[in-house]
Amino acid sequence: ITYGFGEMPAKVLQKFLVNAETGTITLQEALDFEDTQAFRLAVEARDSGGLVAHCKVEVEVLDVND
Repeated sequence: ITYGFGEMPAKVLQKFLVNAETGTITLQEALDFEDTQAFRLAVEARDSGGLVAHCKVEVEVLDVND
């Protein structure tokens, strides 16, 4: 099984990275609560037979400096 992001805005793709082998989602840059308070990520899992499963991952950004 390989993992990747589905169709999403470029702004979101700049901030998150998905490991194709494990499906682990990590940040590529810091998130700013004042800029965006939540993200909805579209994740796809593909098997070697061509089947695809989809899910949504919601990320809530906390305002830690207030």
